[in-house]
Amino acid sequence: CAEQLSSLERSNILRFIGDMCVSKISSHRLLAVELIGEILTTGWFWKDHEKTAQLAAWMFTPFSIFGEKASNEADDAEPSTPSSILLSALQGRLADKSPTVRARAAMSLSQVVKKASLAKEENRNLDGTIIAYTPSKLNEDSSKVPSRALTDGLCKIGTSLVEALRKRASTDEKATVRKASIVAWLQMLSLAHRENKEEFIVSGLDISALCQLCNDSSVATRKAAADALTKLVKANYENEEYTSQASSLELAWAHTVLPLVSDAEITCVTKAVEFFSELVLDPIMELGRDAADKLTDDGSTRYFVALRILSKLSEGSKEAGGSRNGTGSLQTALQKSFVIAGSNCKSLVKNLLRAVYHVGAISLGLDRRSSLDSTLSHDEYLESDLFEMNTASMRAGAWCLLDALTCTLVQSSDGKSSLPNVSLSQAVRSSQVDLSFLTLSFQKLRALTNSDDVPSDKKPSLTSTSRACLMVIARMGNFVPHYDAETCYNDILKDLESFTMPVELISSAVGALVTLTKRLLEDSNTEMYIECEAWATRLLAHCEQTIDSCFSSIANRGLIARGDNKLLSRALYFVGELSMIGFSSQEDSSCLSKKKINDITPTDKDPVRGLLIQPSKRLIHLVKLMLPSSIPLPNPNATENAFVPTPSSIRAHAFVALGKFCLRNEALAKENLNIIARELDQDSNTDPAVMSNCLMVMGDMCVRYTNLVDKFLVNMAGCLQAGEKKLIDVNSKSNLSITSDGSIPLHMV
Repeated sequence: CAEQLSSLERSNILRFIGDMCVSKISSHRLLAVELIGEILTTGWFWKDHEKTAQLAAWMFTPFSIFGEKASNEADDAEPSTPSSILLSALQGRLADKSPTVRARAAMSLSQVVKKASLAKEENRNLDGTIIAYTPSKLNEDSSKVPSRALTDGLCKIGTSLVEALRKRASTDEKATVRKASIVAWLQMLSLAHRENKEEFIVSGLDISALCQLCNDSSVATRKAAADALTKLVKANYENEEYTSQASSLELAWAHTVLPLVSDAEITCVTKAVEFFSELVLDPIMELGRDAADKLTDDGSTRYFVALRILSKLSEGSKEAGGSRNGTGSLQTALQKSFVIAGSNCKSLVKNLLRAVYHVGAISLGLDRRSSLDSTLSHDEYLESDLFEMNTASMRAGAWCLLDALTCTLVQSSDGKSSLPNVSLSQAVRSSQVDLSFLTLSFQKLRALTNSDDVPSDKKPSLTSTSRACLMVIARMGNFVPHYDAETCYNDILKDLESFTMPVELISSAVGALVTLTKRLLEDSNTEMYIECEAWATRLLAHCEQTIDSCFSSIANRGLIARGDNKLLSRALYFVGELSMIGFSSQEDSSCLSKKKINDITPTDKDPVRGLLIQPSKRLIHLVKLMLPSSIPLPNPNATENAFVPTPSSIRAHAFVALGKFCLRNEALAKENLNIIARELDQDSNTDPAVMSNCLMVMGDMCVRYTNLVDKFLVNMAGCLQAGEKKLIDVNSKSNLSITSDGSIPLHMV
């Protein structure tokens, strides 16, 4: 009805609404912010606005601190307008003492920004009518178009408005206000992106605040923050240039939105899975057999975004640790997506496996074609530089996804598939991919890692991808062609025996060896347990000889060289992994032997469950020699050279190796628990890396030998409560967990 009134009467109404904004009665202020939101998107206001833009003094009443501020500004400042005063009034109500008013102010701002953006995109007026201007006339008089004028007004106060909304979303005590502020905040950041306004475009502060809000106590707030991050990531689809801001958004999404798939609230889980499908799963599924062509099309950004997010998960997998983050969240998201797919689960898994196969092959420049799939080809641009940013992201992302996919499909420890409708073998058969690409990929990664032509800063990424490749081979090695399996088996064995394989790969390599052994023995009468026990025992003896020889060299030189440090660290980690072959939490060390135990059945995940690989007494003695802060030299020539300081990295690996020995030998655990526990003493000046590993060893002992560790719980609790930053950092980044889940039973402390 206001449209039927005269301009003077409408100005009086606006003046009255302004008075309501500072009323002592909250319901008056609430009505005022609602009306301001409606008025800013009506046609009559902007007609009056054009006439009175230079005569806004009628708005400068005692109620309006914004008007008073504007009237006192410098003479060269832009004159205040009715729209700017109303927008500032809305911004001011974000700090209202009433949470209802604060929430309503944020909602009104969100409504205003949304309507202005939609009207501009659709070339319409705010009331929905089509703009009658010709394109040339529109450019000349764009400031007279209400949607354009409103957008300009929002942009003028954009910086302060974004700061106010960010503060309100981050600190407000009411969840409804936080949620409403997030929605309005997102609208303003989206506006800045569309209008290319550097002043208030999404910043590190915005991303950090949204990450914190993804862990908010309110379900609605968590969902709103996750939605905001998802939309901000998608907003970069149109950008050809990959900016640091886009990288930060993808990293934030990977480590704060994706973990919500494990949220306690089911609606939050559903939302997170929906975002995952929308941002990651669907684009990769679209690639399919035409991956090479689609990755070079103009609209390829969405595919690279999906793969870059996966690569961020791969890069952060060591820091993540638990199922709430990193690759654990990816596995959970895949499993829930498959469950939601229902009867379409088999088709989903088949197409996903095909897409990952093509992307993984392209990212390594493999030119071998499957007899079942002659369409595999590679674009010269993609193969020209294997370390170009997008290609490297494709490689890391594809292998991260394949690792999570195979882990989701493999049988659990009880022999049952995690998905009732599909198994790994069914997926491999239906996808009809040539799995020789697994061994070919490992050969290519191995060659690149060992090549002197590859820059050293690129090798950590290759190592991470190699680890994922070996983990996939450990699950899918049964399906690799016999010749390729034998070649890969020999390559892994050669690298392990020569100790050229990095520590990060040893655990995955041992698992791959076990699976490849099973594949090579399919047409043989040799029992798998006997064959695995044979090469594992041989490798243990080789490690023992290497450590002994290294000790002799150290004695002759009187110091531990850098090469000795690397060699001993790898040998120690290797013997620990060999001793864990066949480990099961259900086993009884008093009943184990080198033969298969009838009551411990193998699974696809661990085909040699129940097998015991026993280290010799000499090897245990050598490992224990590296536990103290100084290594005693064998047959020292002089008294002053009787001991050599032990590097912390060697000590840390030695404690882990001893812990793994103890997990399979209760008598050994009884003998050495005191040695491990004393490193947790806060007054011992123990290196944080050593203390961290000892804490993990004791944590796993709590699960394995609860009655033996009870008396050391005080030491563990004191170590955890100390809260030393270095120890916390090492614990969060360590990948030396000695059990399958690597968890420390905090509930026991």
